[in-house]
Amino acid sequence: MQSSLEKRGLSLWAARNLLRFRFIGAVTLVVLVCAVNGVQLCGQSLPKLTSVRAIRALSPEQARQARPVLLRGVVTVFSGFKSSFFLQDATGGISVTWTSDSPGIQPGQLVEIRGSTGPGMFAPVVIAESITVLGKGKLPHAQVVGMDQLAGGKRDSQFLAIRGIVRSAVIETIWERSVLVLEIDIGGGNLATARVHDFSPASIKRLTASMVVVRGVCGTVFNDKRQFLGVRMYVENLDDVIVERPAPGDPFDLPTRPFQNMLQYGDQEGAIARVKVRGTVTYSQPGHGLYIQDGSEGLFVESRQTTPIAAGSQLEVVGFPAAGRYSPKLDDAVFRIVGTGRPIEGLPLASSAMITYNDGSPAAPYDAALVQLKGRLVEEIARADEELLLLRDGATVFTASLPRSGENRAAAATGSLLRITGICVANADETHEAHSFEILLRSPADIVVLDPAPWWNAARAAWIVALLIVVVLGMSGWLALIRRQARLRALTLTDHLTGLYNRRGFLFLAEHQRQLALRKKTPILIFYIDVDSFKEINDSLGHKEGDQVLTAIAAVLRHSFRKSDIVGRLGGDEFAVIADGAPPHTRPIIEQRLAEAILESNQKADRKSQFSLSVGVVACEGSQSDLPIEELLAQADALMYQKKQDHKKGRA
Repeated sequence: MQSSLEKRGLSLWAARNLLRFRFIGAVTLVVLVCAVNGVQLCGQSLPKLTSVRAIRALSPEQARQARPVLLRGVVTVFSGFKSSFFLQDATGGISVTWTSDSPGIQPGQLVEIRGSTGPGMFAPVVIAESITVLGKGKLPHAQVVGMDQLAGGKRDSQFLAIRGIVRSAVIETIWERSVLVLEIDIGGGNLATARVHDFSPASIKRLTASMVVVRGVCGTVFNDKRQFLGVRMYVENLDDVIVERPAPGDPFDLPTRPFQNMLQYGDQEGAIARVKVRGTVTYSQPGHGLYIQDGSEGLFVESRQTTPIAAGSQLEVVGFPAAGRYSPKLDDAVFRIVGTGRPIEGLPLASSAMITYNDGSPAAPYDAALVQLKGRLVEEIARADEELLLLRDGATVFTASLPRSGENRAAAATGSLLRITGICVANADETHEAHSFEILLRSPADIVVLDPAPWWNAARAAWIVALLIVVVLGMSGWLALIRRQARLRALTLTDHLTGLYNRRGFLFLAEHQRQLALRKKTPILIFYIDVDSFKEINDSLGHKEGDQVLTAIAAVLRHSFRKSDIVGRLGGDEFAVIADGAPPHTRPIIEQRLAEAILESNQKADRKSQFSLSVGVVACEGSQSDLPIEELLAQADALMYQKKQDHKKGRA
């Protein structure tokens, strides 16, 4: 009997343990499957996000996990990109990516969205998979807010209103659609743009200089580092642009003001209201801007007006005062010709008078004025759209730029004494203190050779000395001197190994390119490039192989960028490029061309090693254009370093 009970007990114990082992095995199997397919299985188990607040609270990394969304809210405004739109619920507003060609939805409708999260380019977004129209909803109340409530993107994607003066109203093509773009001064020196999707061209003229209230969704202008730069409103139609105070009937009825009175202490209107000035044209670039002069005072006028005007024309100009790089300027201006006369002759001055110092504080008394300077030609550099002259007058070194045109100009010899006539443009730092200047030339006639380079100059003297040394010491001494002269010249602007610009040459030309882009309001791209594992190439294969790699990279960069782009070797295995970022020369096209050139170089090269590059890119436009070139390079360097870390961790 006891034996039978013992056997039964053992059987129960075995059965229980068998069940326990099976349960543990099943759990282990599930854990292993989750580990292998973690993103899919664990993502499916995440709870659905049902409010805008919950979605916008996600970090970019969390939003990138495509978390499930079930959201109800009111459609506020379409963004203009395909069928995407903004949606708002009781907790906030959010951008919804919806790629359907037949959206079947309208602003003001209550909808239910099923989809997933995405990181967006500034804040988290919803990627819609299906949208169900539940009926008619109610648009939120559009509260008028100021810049203090908009800064940093605090009201991003919310339906609200702004109040301000319309600075300009132009029709642009955005995402293959005609859009009315309003630039609005909302006070405190802050500008916001508004994109109006439905409008009548006949109604546009009444808007400029009007006080308006604009209802719509607050979007954000940002950079590629997800940083706030400004405000952009998305507006459904012109009914949402309410004119509170119409513009004056004729802007030229305003009283004429002196140039120097703008933005001074006691100027109660500041940059909010239009002002009218009068002056003589000294420089004109139709569709972009012009310079006018009254006595010795010059003024830059930014204007989209394309009316052709000749130097010497008398103009009345109406625009909005704004801070320039050093002196005030007029933005969004219109003008009319009120007379003609002889062109102004440039003020004959010494180059040292362009930047003066009063108790240690720098000043640029002739900024924006037409001046006449003398200087010895140090070097002439041909660019795609301009010729750049490097001149020296005593201890002052400055540049003069001449736009390329159909006119032929005989190049002056290095060392020639030139007289140039052009617009003085002061270059200022972030504190608006002038530190240098450049001259804008208008035509080849602005360059006059006063004294050709003398036959007996330093270069020829060196040759004579060299010949004497040949007689005395022989051919070896002569060759050594010539090599030394060549090296000294190469060290001034170029890198001896790659033939690219060296750090000094790159920074000099890059700063000029940045100033040119700032003046023309064109975007530029700053590339900071570092060779991956270059130390290992040098250590394992020798410095000769390393030099071959650097030379190959220089060839790749020359092939990938335009001749007008500035390519330099900053030192070691670090390179930098400043490139025109305007279409069609855009960042994706450049990066694809660079990747293809690297692949081709590695496949065809007769080298022991292959190379790859880590690249940091900063898109420079808008407010970032005011940053010094060193600061932009530092930003690109930081992005490059992050890419390099990603390479090391195998994430890119």
